[in-house]
Amino acid sequence: MITKNENKSLNTMQVVSIDDLVPKDHLVRKLAKTIDFEFIRDKVKYLYSDCTGRPSIDPVVLFKIVFIQFLFGIKSMRKTISEIEVNAAYRWYLGFDFSDPIPHYSTFSQNYRRRFADSNIFSEIFEEILKQVIKKGLLSEDTIFVDSTHIKAYANKRKADEKYVKEDTNRYVKALQDELNKIRTEEGKKEINFNTVKKVAVSRTDPESGMFHKGEKEKQFAYSVQTACDKNGWIVGCKTYPGNVNDNNAGVDFIIPYLEKHPKVDYTLMDAGYTGSLIINEILNRGRVPIVPYVRPKGLRSNGLFKKNFKFDQEKNEYTCPYGKKLTYKGVNTQGYLQYKSSKKDCDGCPFKSNCTKSSTKTLTRHLLENTKNITRDIRLSEVGREKYELRKKTIERVFADCKMNHCLGFTLVRGLKKNENRNLIIFAMANYKKMANLLHRNGMNISNYFFKTIISKLKSYKVTIKNLINQKKGAKILFLTPFCQHSETTHSGWFAFLLY
Repeated sequence: MITKNENKSLNTMQVVSIDDLVPKDHLVRKLAKTIDFEFIRDKVKYLYSDCTGRPSIDPVVLFKIVFIQFLFGIKSMRKTISEIEVNAAYRWYLGFDFSDPIPHYSTFSQNYRRRFADSNIFSEIFEEILKQVIKKGLLSEDTIFVDSTHIKAYANKRKADEKYVKEDTNRYVKALQDELNKIRTEEGKKEINFNTVKKVAVSRTDPESGMFHKGEKEKQFAYSVQTACDKNGWIVGCKTYPGNVNDNNAGVDFIIPYLEKHPKVDYTLMDAGYTGSLIINEILNRGRVPIVPYVRPKGLRSNGLFKKNFKFDQEKNEYTCPYGKKLTYKGVNTQGYLQYKSSKKDCDGCPFKSNCTKSSTKTLTRHLLENTKNITRDIRLSEVGREKYELRKKTIERVFADCKMNHCLGFTLVRGLKKNENRNLIIFAMANYKKMANLLHRNGMNISNYFFKTIISKLKSYKVTIKNLINQKKGAKILFLTPFCQHSETTHSGWFAFLLY
């Protein structure tokens, strides 16, 4: 039988508890039970005056308003405030009743500009939530999965100027450049000037963003956030860069300090954007295992011969072509690569010349840290390498998908590198916060089973064959040995050696 809702007066007075209006299984109840954010007040106390000014809004409430924005994927602070005004669950989480006024949407932005912009509070909130994850035994610290994702900047790509800027180099790149110039000096050659400039597009509205263009993706101003997570999808670190910074350069600046700070990490899994010899060498020098995928050589040469068809002799420092002729070392070229050339006499009588080169001689170049490719290949083809790399799509890729779908990671409405760095820290902190709240609620706040699973997974041994890792570089020194694997052909424990270049 069809019914009709009677017109009832909405002006009737009712006595109701705000706690009764929030469902027992609502996310805000889970969040409130998970972490007490009173520590924020102590960390920002030095930013407030003790004797002057009006009474401030509680800083814990200010940050909880930001938490609500990114926990529930609300695009702007203005929209967040309008949602809080009518949402009983949000008021309950903030400690407001129906008669309490909600702060103006500009309140946090003004506090950020005057107080929080130059502080480390965003990083401290991220670290505090991560500490709670570790304390509850949920984090697996032996393996990290690293990747970057691009965030569309709040800037019009048509409002840009072309400028010449100096290429930025970090201390790892600078050390490699100094070593190359030292070799050229010993060879009696002029040093290479690495202080070059390049032409880039600079946005007029957000100059700190960078023009990003990759494959079929839209050309746009963007920021790149380097991110690391564990095998369970807990985000353990992030750092923001302009969108035009190469992953190898940004990666070495992000990954190496993280590994130095966290000695428990054994494996570092990265995608094809991190296969540069410098970043791999830095990871190996710190006794960690880099796992990267195979990268096909770009383009197909008409001659049909790749560098892999030429054999390299480490002791003699020379290449041998398929016909048996030698390519001898000629020094470091002006691009910073070791150069090897054949003789004109050998090439003139070679039956493979037409399939090898159109020049009178054959020239090959080699990176100073080329040996790292052989090491990473053996690791990639090992059982542990194959097994762990399969987890990548279930970990870091899922993190990015979840944060872009549910926490507004895919775009930004703030300008400037520092602001976007703080914004990304809060987004990833909220992803961990929400995940922990849901997980503990499902398990009745009892995480002992997860703790023991973590211990058992660390004790599990891998059967893996990793061969020819030591004899790849002449004069290599053993950094240390660790019994982390077993040879598949034998029953005794094997030892994994890391080289110190």
